[in-house]
Amino acid sequence: MSNWLRVLVRLSALVPLRALVWLRALVWLKALVMLALAGTAQAQDAPADNPKPLPDDLSLPLPCEGELVFRYVYVLAKGSLDDREVNLGYPFSDEDPGYRQSFISGYRRDYINGQFVLDDLPADWQARIAPALPKSGADSLLKPMFYFVGKYEVTERQYALVMAQEAALAGQGEAPACAPMSDMAARLPKVKLSRLEAERFAAVYSAWLLKYHRDRLPVSGRGKAVEDGGMGFVRLPTEVEWEFAARGGQAVSRQALEARLFPRKVQGSDSDGPLGDWAVFSQVAGGTGQGARLLPVGLKKPNPLGLFDVIGNAAEMVQESFQLVHAGRRQGSYGGFVVKGGNYLEGELTLFTGMRREYPLFAADGSEQRNATTGFRVALGALSAPRSRYEELFEQWQKEGRLAGLTDEINAAEDPTQLLDSLIASSTDPNLQARLARVNEELKRNVSLIARQREEAAGNLIQSAALVAETVNNYNIRLTNLKKDRDQARAAQDEATAKLYETGIANGRSALDGALAIYIDNLATGTRYTDEVIQTQFQRTREELNHKPVLGKSLVARATVFVRHVGQFRQQRRADPETILKELLAP
Repeated sequence: MSNWLRVLVRLSALVPLRALVWLRALVWLKALVMLALAGTAQAQDAPADNPKPLPDDLSLPLPCEGELVFRYVYVLAKGSLDDREVNLGYPFSDEDPGYRQSFISGYRRDYINGQFVLDDLPADWQARIAPALPKSGADSLLKPMFYFVGKYEVTERQYALVMAQEAALAGQGEAPACAPMSDMAARLPKVKLSRLEAERFAAVYSAWLLKYHRDRLPVSGRGKAVEDGGMGFVRLPTEVEWEFAARGGQAVSRQALEARLFPRKVQGSDSDGPLGDWAVFSQVAGGTGQGARLLPVGLKKPNPLGLFDVIGNAAEMVQESFQLVHAGRRQGSYGGFVVKGGNYLEGELTLFTGMRREYPLFAADGSEQRNATTGFRVALGALSAPRSRYEELFEQWQKEGRLAGLTDEINAAEDPTQLLDSLIASSTDPNLQARLARVNEELKRNVSLIARQREEAAGNLIQSAALVAETVNNYNIRLTNLKKDRDQARAAQDEATAKLYETGIANGRSALDGALAIYIDNLATGTRYTDEVIQTQFQRTREELNHKPVLGKSLVARATVFVRHVGQFRQQRRADPETILKELLAP
């Protein structure tokens, strides 16, 4: 026991009971002070701009030899025009604390894709992240499409370093000399700034990078003219970019992406660790904020993507204006600015990755709205349609909505949607052209919706077939063990027990044959999808299965065999059960 606590214990014997409440408060206050001092000591020992380095960190320079660190996020896609459907918010039940505000943070669908491919990135960035990407050959139909999000919230120090360059970049004098910033307050997230000031930071930083470190930026269409709009720039993340990354992005399974909070793995445990190890928030019941304060970035653990403080500490602004949630989507009116992630004054029950708040751009007195609890992190983006990608985008657009993409039974040259395009082009009646064009666009839109549903069904088919193949293997193991037990019973001349084992063997063989029949039925079903759909969904399925720690590796192997079998069935229109079984049971 420390000397400080011994004094309190002795005093407690000499003071009235009412005073003990005051003494307990002092003990509680000392604990908070010690915790704060420990956090400060930890922050002082860490690198200024990257207190928790990770091997695949990506960084851009800041003035005065600083750096701003990013984490990569990717979506497996066919290209720039493709995307992935994701769910945002949370499906509250009527017992949840946020149920009465479901129109703010309720469950809704959105879509996400990146703007850069691997070849668009600086060479050292490529080398850092390439080993962790899904293994794929040159003929892979899907490729990682990247965007980049700040690893930490922008700090006081980083904000000051960038904004000190604003006048010089505008041709108004020289940038100030670099001065040491040893005060730990400089490591705190930058708060008390408006949404417009956060965007101004991104603009000034982009201008400084383009002037002094252009070669460090990713370029959409690298190797072509950088003036075509493909040059990367700094901006606030969009809400869907922020939330997909905060939930864990490509580093977690689809099921984990749907959860209230990102996975918080603890070694030796199957349960998530306490949120307090990952987030700065008020741990007083109800989130009153007593004893809570803003802390330097990077003191807690990162989320699965390596992002720090996405929950708690400073809340974070995103790029677009606020929209209400209506019938599972964003509603059509636009309000103030969106703030994500909650802040250090919030209580644990109100914190989740889909949390959002709305604030006005301007305060009641007309000044720009600034909150003591709100900061920001940045993202790297580029134009969605730079000229360097026009040809690729046009080719993808032409393929969208074609009936030939749904089945091998329709030849591309005889695709009705393509024939309709020809009719429209050859028509000389402007009114007829306009009506046919509307019909054509509606037809393509519906074909695209069907195609997306079929792609998801094909992915589910591959996963279920892999599970059936695993079941076949398990049945075979049980049969082998039953046969050994039967032989042992016969050797012991125990015919009664041997007959029981014979019955078990017969039942087991029947179950194995039934599972094999289901597997072969799945092969026939697989040929109803085009080979392109099967191959793309196999890539997505393989990535999803790799997130399963126990069965993942085995199921990937089973899925690989299934896709090969589908290709053989597509050519031969038949499957030999004995050959299929032999290949399923091969090591």
